[in-house]
Amino acid sequence: MKTKARPIHLACALTLSLIGLSAAVRAETLPVAGGAISTTLTGKVTVVNVEKRLLTLQTPEGRFEVLRVPPEVKRLDEIKIGNTLTITETEFLLLDLQKGADVGEPGVSSESVIVRDPGDKPAGIMIDALTVTGTITALDKAKSTVTIQGPEEHITLKVEDPSVLDSVAVGDGVSASYARSISGVVEF
Repeated sequence: MKTKARPIHLACALTLSLIGLSAAVRAETLPVAGGAISTTLTGKVTVVNVEKRLLTLQTPEGRFEVLRVPPEVKRLDEIKIGNTLTITETEFLLLDLQKGADVGEPGVSSESVIVRDPGDKPAGIMIDALTVTGTITALDKAKSTVTIQGPEEHITLKVEDPSVLDSVAVGDGVSASYARSISGVVEF
């Protein structure tokens, strides 16, 4: 059975990174929305190709999953056929409206962090975080939307709680942070 290769990016220091990336001096931050989605893949290792950096897992349901392993994963050679591998991918989104004169210019910043777990088993987390900042250029309370001038274009976002728009105005800043965390652990 043929399956698509999936990238593995094991990384994380997310919560602190997102909070740190979205903070502004003397700016009041109003949370607008946040959410996270997690998926987990567990299976027995059936193929380890260190040279091509590929792993094949057989899930408990009998599916075969081929995983592309990035060079940041340092202990790939310690994973053996028959080991159980569990990978959890979590995607986070945090959107804040920021009031105040010191909110800053539109921009984009990114950060990647790798945390390797010490011990006998290969394990760790990779986090990739991206924060986009901009300025509110339009509000439509009837449609619950806010339009933001980002670093390159205007973006219109729907706000789940329209009462949030009562406390912001054109000219206020916005910060949207997205992060993906993938953790993996091997059981011998």
